[in-house]
Amino acid sequence: MRTSFPIACVIALATVENAHAVNVAVIATPPGILSILILLFACASAVVCYQVFSVVKGGLLGKSWQLFLGAFAVLALTQVATLLNSMEIVAVPVWLVPASIGLMVAMFFFGVFEAKRVLG
Repeated sequence: MRTSFPIACVIALATVENAHAVNVAVIATPPGILSILILLFACASAVVCYQVFSVVKGGLLGKSWQLFLGAFAVLALTQVATLLNSMEIVAVPVWLVPASIGLMVAMFFFGVFEAKRVLG
């Protein structure tokens, strides 16, 4: 107890940084509203994919539904990163959003390919 308080004070003083206001007005713009709608769609789709994946229970179509679930989860994380970047909370690198959308498309494509292979 005696040593933890001075250590906490040193850490608190060492990590001092400027505080800036969050740009909340960005959410009311059309790109912000579209990002929120895509985020809600991705979350709802991920929930539905998880329910279907739990019903399939690792059957032949289990891998394709797992890939669909991963693709929608990546899409949701991408939209969260986009919103955080537009509200100026976190500085997201320029390459992160296109790379994660590419990953999402690849996962969705391989899910469709796996389902086609199993069904056809």
